Amino acid sequence: MAQDIALRPVVDPALEDAERALLEKSADGLFPATLPLPEEPGLGGRTKADIWTALGVSAVCALLPVTILWALVGVWPGLAVGLAAQAGLIWVGVQFGFEAFILTVVGVHLLAWLLIVVVGCGTDERQRVARLRHGRYYLAEDFGNDSLRELLGHSPLRRMERAQAAVTAVLQSQVDREGLLDDIANDVTLPAQQYEIAQRLAELTRLARKVRTVAGDASGSRVEEVLRTQRQALRLSSSALEKRVEALERYAENTRAADAAYREWEAVRELEQLGEDMHELVVNTVRDELAVAEIEGLADRSRLQDLHRMLDEAREAGMLATQFADEPADRRSGDSGRA
Repeated sequence: MAQDIALRPVVDPALEDAERALLEKSADGLFPATLPLPEEPGLGGRTKADIWTALGVSAVCALLPVTILWALVGVWPGLAVGLAAQAGLIWVGVQFGFEAFILTVVGVHLLAWLLIVVVGCGTDERQRVARLRHGRYYLAEDFGNDSLRELLGHSPLRRMERAQAAVTAVLQSQVDREGLLDDIANDVTLPAQQYEIAQRLAELTRLARKVRTVAGDASGSRVEEVLRTQRQALRLSSSALEKRVEALERYAENTRAADAAYREWEAVRELEQLGEDMHELVVNTVRDELAVAEIEGLADRSRLQDLHRMLDEAREAGMLATQFADEPADRRSGDSGRA
């Protein structure tokens, strides 16, 4: 099942890995392949806004470097350099006076402004690659939406999203990561399939838009006859492409099923590996039960010993009590005899 996600740039897999990684990050700053490449701004992509922004930033760098350098070059290096520069400005003001301080600030301001404009502004590496490789990647704007459904029977953008979602599902599957699909070169084959589908869908979109534009401006039986033939050709090509996307989706669905089976197999294997531990647990359980019985027997014997001790103490107390009770009687009998 295709996921409802925004389409990521579809990049030619024949490009170098570094360039492909830059282009696949997001669609920001890229240019639709089916539209003309806009002219690059003058001064290497630098604009008036860049120049004015650099002017303000460089002024802060010159007057209060400790407050801004940490944000430009990193926290700790920026703080260290900023503190040193701030201390140097203060030293110049103390040693040589206010005029020297102002001249130093102005000089640093101009130097910082020049560096920021030259190094920090203009076209970056990603924008350079985007212009250099224009036409070898496709964006959502290259594919028609539901407005072309009447001609193609589908939304090219939605179909491209389905194809990309299927390819992503396979490449991110656990069985593919574990190398269980090595007999299928997914890392090579699937990106190539995705790119070919993007090329076909972009071409279908271009032709369908052209047909719709012409059909809206013309009429007549001959026009209708030609349009009918072209619609049939578009539908035929669209149907063939749909089968290709459905094949990718079936592969993705089978991969998901394989993932579920693999996770089940892993769970069974881990449980089986616990067999020895479970056996030991059962043995220890039996030992525990025997130990409980033994402990209870000891407790019973302990209670019996207590009973014997208590009986002995009672007997001894009884004997003492008997001796104590007999002694006055003897004395009484002796006293009466004397009388």
